[in-house]
Amino acid sequence: MNDEERLAEIEKVLEDLTELSKDHIILVEGLKDKKALDSIGIFGNIFMIQSEGGPMKAAEYVFGNGGKAVILTDWDRRGGTIARELERQLSSLGLGYNNEIRAKLSFLCKKYVKDIESLDTLLERLNVNASGIKGRYDTLTESGSLKGAFLVIEGIDGSGKSTLCKAIERRLTEEGRSVIVTQEPTRDEIGNFIREEKVRGISQKAEALLFTADRAVHTEKILKWKEEGKIVICDRYFASTVAYQSSGLNGEALDREWLISLNLPIMTTPDLTVLLDIDAKKGLGRIVGRGKLSKFEESHFLENTRREYLRLADEFGFMIMDAEESQNEKADKIIAKLKEMM
Repeated sequence: MNDEERLAEIEKVLEDLTELSKDHIILVEGLKDKKALDSIGIFGNIFMIQSEGGPMKAAEYVFGNGGKAVILTDWDRRGGTIARELERQLSSLGLGYNNEIRAKLSFLCKKYVKDIESLDTLLERLNVNASGIKGRYDTLTESGSLKGAFLVIEGIDGSGKSTLCKAIERRLTEEGRSVIVTQEPTRDEIGNFIREEKVRGISQKAEALLFTADRAVHTEKILKWKEEGKIVICDRYFASTVAYQSSGLNGEALDREWLISLNLPIMTTPDLTVLLDIDAKKGLGRIVGRGKLSKFEESHFLENTRREYLRLADEFGFMIMDAEESQNEKADKIIAKLKEMM
């Protein structure tokens, strides 16, 4: 199947979706997907899972509004996890659902899975000619305003995340972009509560819930900033919770799948996540001069955390970079990649 034939088949699937939208509730992950549907004239009953309460709330909404749904989450690993949870919740209430649309789109776009992982990306690609499926997007929205973006920098302690965030901010600001650099834990109420270690002796599970609560509030702000056309650069996001909390801190390792499922309903998918990879001992060597080390800064634990980060990178499609490259080289590559994705 060539690209022209592939696009023709995708358009047929979207015609089927338009018909289903007349009497089905469409379940999408977030605002970007709703806007994508709006762009092709699908203005039916659309429920945004991330911002409206998660899979359980979605099922309850379907139950109270007609009883039939189309599951249209992204077809990356995370979207698949949400889709399976939606199926479970809908089935528990005896509700009907269509998951064929999602499956067909996933199959048709399998060839381009690294580039096209969600509905909004797909619909942007449909606006170019058949031979231009790998073409770049304009950096402007239809209204003429600059598009926002969400970039996450991840890595173990000593990988140079904070320094790189500042370097990218400086470069993008010089290009005239509005940039916000943020971090997790945040400097907001919940984040400061975590940073100041005001609660001692709690379990790792309780601590993971605190990190996730902080992320839920933070994500709302990130989505707002991105809608305003800002480029948001975040030092750590959901992967840090999974990598650190599942790596055996003080001998206690939380179940990684529980941690992932805990975060899925409240997080948003970054446009680009970069993992700065470095040997744990080298990372520690960079931070010994900072004073007292935190409980997370121990060689064996950080090596476990590094392995988990690399596993997450493979599963979620992170861009992996050698943390020991020069800051300029890393910034060049990340900015170029971000512009491709925008």
